[in-house]
Amino acid sequence: MVLDPEFTRRTTELILQTLELYKSSKVSPRVDKMWGCENIGNFLCGFFVGEMVGSALCSFQVVHNREPTADEHLEIVKLVEDHAEEIREFFQRLD
Repeated sequence: MVLDPEFTRRTTELILQTLELYKSSKVSPRVDKMWGCENIGNFLCGFFVGEMVGSALCSFQVVHNREPTADEHLEIVKLVEDHAEEIREFFQRLD
């Protein structure tokens, strides 16, 4: 493991807490028209994953005052992927 345990713990908490927020909110009725998407669940799932990876990368830069290495970047992506089943299950219900 390349990432330090505290960063990993906090990033995992961010992912899980943000997913819970998504679960408790409602989908805007304008999503499909605004963004031209045919499948709202897939669109929002991709948005969520991008948001989590982007937030974690930004947090890494702030905490470590540098860009992540390629291995660190992959490990950050894996932190999100570790929750893929739960993320996918939730967003599939939005279709």
